[in-house]
Amino acid sequence: MKLIKVATIALAMMSAFAHAEFRNDFLSNIRSEIKFEELSRNDKQVLAEQAQLLLRDLYVNRYAKDLYYGNNPDWNKGHVNPADAVQQVINNLDKLSTAQLHTKLSQIFLNQRDLHLNYNFPLPHAAFLSFLPINFARTTQGAEQNEVRIDRVYPRYFDALLSSIRKPEVGDQVLEYGGLPIKQAVNKVVISGAGANLYGGFSRAIQKMTLVSQSSNVPPENDRVLIKLRSAKTGEIYSIDLPWLVQYDDAALQPKATTTAAAKALKDQAFSQSVEKYQEQYNQFVSRNTAADDTQGFIKYPTSEPTITWSIVPKGDKQLGYINISSFVPQNPDQAVEIIAGLLRNQLAKTDALVVDVRSNGGGYISYADKLPQLFKPGKATTSSARLLNTKLNNQFLNQDDFRQYWPEWVKLINDAAKTKNTYSKTGVFTSPAEANALGQAYYKPVGVLANARSYSATDLFTCQMQDNGAATIYGEDPATGAGGANVLEHGFFAELGPNWFKPLPGGVSMRVSWRQSVRGGYNPNTIIEDYGCQADVNVPRVLSDLSNGDQTQFDKIAADLLAKPVSKSSFQFLSPVADVITVKDAAGTLDIQVAETEHVKVYVDDQLFETKTVYAYGTPQTVRLSLPKKTAGQSYVISIAGVDAGQAVLWNTKRVVKVLAQ
Repeated sequence: MKLIKVATIALAMMSAFAHAEFRNDFLSNIRSEIKFEELSRNDKQVLAEQAQLLLRDLYVNRYAKDLYYGNNPDWNKGHVNPADAVQQVINNLDKLSTAQLHTKLSQIFLNQRDLHLNYNFPLPHAAFLSFLPINFARTTQGAEQNEVRIDRVYPRYFDALLSSIRKPEVGDQVLEYGGLPIKQAVNKVVISGAGANLYGGFSRAIQKMTLVSQSSNVPPENDRVLIKLRSAKTGEIYSIDLPWLVQYDDAALQPKATTTAAAKALKDQAFSQSVEKYQEQYNQFVSRNTAADDTQGFIKYPTSEPTITWSIVPKGDKQLGYINISSFVPQNPDQAVEIIAGLLRNQLAKTDALVVDVRSNGGGYISYADKLPQLFKPGKATTSSARLLNTKLNNQFLNQDDFRQYWPEWVKLINDAAKTKNTYSKTGVFTSPAEANALGQAYYKPVGVLANARSYSATDLFTCQMQDNGAATIYGEDPATGAGGANVLEHGFFAELGPNWFKPLPGGVSMRVSWRQSVRGGYNPNTIIEDYGCQADVNVPRVLSDLSNGDQTQFDKIAADLLAKPVSKSSFQFLSPVADVITVKDAAGTLDIQVAETEHVKVYVDDQLFETKTVYAYGTPQTVRLSLPKKTAGQSYVISIAGVDAGQAVLWNTKRVVKVLAQ
């Protein structure tokens, strides 16, 4: 099926960097190989017109960007109206070389400061990655909120290629970059860095000052960059003249055919993905060049899902649980949710509070992000919603047989919008309320989410949903998350399914567009994530000591705040060990629980109220015997148990699958 093919392409792109052997060289030696193949005049026109089609008729954040940034006629100084800017390119097409065309179109996309909106260069240009053997980070000290310091040094490059250059040390402060004071140098890169708002802009700018992907950026203008530094240990001021290096994989220089898959799940995931691929590429670069994960001052234990690790950190007489989610692109999203639920119900069940670390997580599957808040919320968890641009093209595209069959709710939204003059459709959800609450609550102590300005896309959604549901305190390494609030789709998705309106992109170019705009709910109704991000409840910026002690200073601040929060006195526990799946005989059974500070206990079977017990469990905890329905052998059902107060507010809940065995 056509949809499945595009899903496979999208998944292949996200994992393309995981199975390669990379070579390293100096940019000065490789620059001539980072090039574009010449395009015909017709191919140039197709690229420009297809870019305009995306930006004018599908790009859902177009008007929001105009309101947030305004328009600037100088492309190098600010936001530009994307449709008008592409029209200028079309008007001057005969005057542009292939390289100039690619550069101008890419710049229009970058100027929107939306990392879900991408003009991706073709091979061989896109195969190269320019980098410096150091990494920058933002730290604070006193009134200075935006220091730039070195937080990683990659020794093997200094040892093998740069032995004559002084090796800087972690913590050294950057004073000048490329002959400019550091703040001026950062501001120069903010637009092309494409990060949203002050925090995302700063973070992405300093990221781009040491790592530049040639998939959407031309190589650095100069072969070397002069950096003035202040030693963190001695205060000495010194300079290093670093050459730009290049990393590439010979096998990646040539296009490869993609395979198709037959799983409908892939189709659905492609339709609801939200991932920022440059952060993923950056994370993979760091992983390739770092001997071990030294980003935390304690041991992190692996799980069967590589993107999920956990730990228990002693803090005085208390224990702080920790879960790191490094990506929302796991091997299997549903299994990833179950792994986290299992950790909460078992290994981390007796901890006094929990930190969920999603810093520098570039996002992934929206459904994954949607299904996590339920694990931390006593009542029903809600998800964000999304809306489309009310355009004729969106209406025509969605009113095709495939969409009417698989996504009728979105077809109805765009059809209803077509009857109005509204800019957007009404909102729909990616994950149904039933799916978003299928597992129930699994953790009952205070929860914190640790995020930063590189927490983007589906990670923005997760962080905001935890806040909107009142399920966690948001701790910000930066004052806001990366502000990527949209569902993103490849141009190839549209071209495969809508050949009447879209043409295949020539020359190996690819494009992505923010198609559906996320709208928040709960405690932040009707606000958008794009450009604004999720504002931190508590700011915990990194300081100099964090760069050398595995962020221990930062973590101690979070722990002190989180462990001081009051714990709900309302609680329950099973009186005998209960697994995720409970097995019973076919005769009606019972289940004993102990409850505290709870007025009523309600039992639901397959979401239907089965029994209510008034327990008045105040003061001394009480044992409550719950009835189980009589079912025949081989049947299974979901039992939900909820404690409520006198006003029927839910205090806690849990869900289990019950499987009936033969006598």
